[in-house]
Amino acid sequence: MWFLRQTVAVIGVAGCLALGSSGAAQQAQTSGEKTVIPANASALEGVPAVRLDVKKDAAMRRQLDGDEAARQTLKIKVDNGRFFWATRENVPLTLTTAGEFTYLSAEPGRYIRLRKVNDKIEYVEHVDREWESVTWWGELRVVLKK
Repeated sequence: MWFLRQTVAVIGVAGCLALGSSGAAQQAQTSGEKTVIPANASALEGVPAVRLDVKKDAAMRRQLDGDEAARQTLKIKVDNGRFFWATRENVPLTLTTAGEFTYLSAEPGRYIRLRKVNDKIEYVEHVDREWESVTWWGELRVVLKK
């Protein structure tokens, strides 16, 4: 009986957390945290330097040359404080922050993580696919409204 009560309590807490987080995920930004994206940004553009392809039995990391990096750029549109992943069918993104990181995420397994390093903004773009994942590392440029 004790085990059953504990299990029900854990399920109840998990359910409350899930319900509470769904509303939080719709907020533009976690309250009290600072993001690296300025309020007057109209777009974010990233040029990757490295790509990592991971499968169940192999991983391949490679430096991208200029042509390949240009074909795999990251583009995010900013419209009235909302973010859209332009290079991924304009999927809406949710902005959150955690410590020194800013996250723009779609559904689980698809996100962009930003971090300011000195005067630059570095990014990681990660996309899970059916049985593999692809991750790009690069530098982000912020396009400001005119």
